[in-house]
Amino acid sequence: MAAIAQRREGDVTVFVATGTLTSGGSEGELRRAIRAAVDQGVHHVVINLQDVVDIDSSGVAELASAHITTNNRGGTLLLCCLSKKLKHIFAITRLEDVFKIYDSEADALAATAGKG
Repeated sequence: MAAIAQRREGDVTVFVATGTLTSGGSEGELRRAIRAAVDQGVHHVVINLQDVVDIDSSGVAELASAHITTNNRGGTLLLCCLSKKLKHIFAITRLEDVFKIYDSEADALAATAGKG
């Protein structure tokens, strides 16, 4: 099961996912939270995946949907703090070419600086 927390860091909304982003775990919660934030005018989203222990195709679909929603509204979506397991999954599926991925939350936040 996934838990999603969110907070503001300047003009960036940071989502911290915990648990699993799987068909039985997240059930679209992350996607809905990001869509609500974007609907309220958020342009920059950072998703911290440090405490995500597993992801499957449903979890990847949630991230992809959030990425598309954010981009379609002129914003940016960045991922950070992937575990070794998640980095491997993103590498073999070539998702590292789709998402902007940062080692730390601080690096992801710095990447949004000056982007309005």
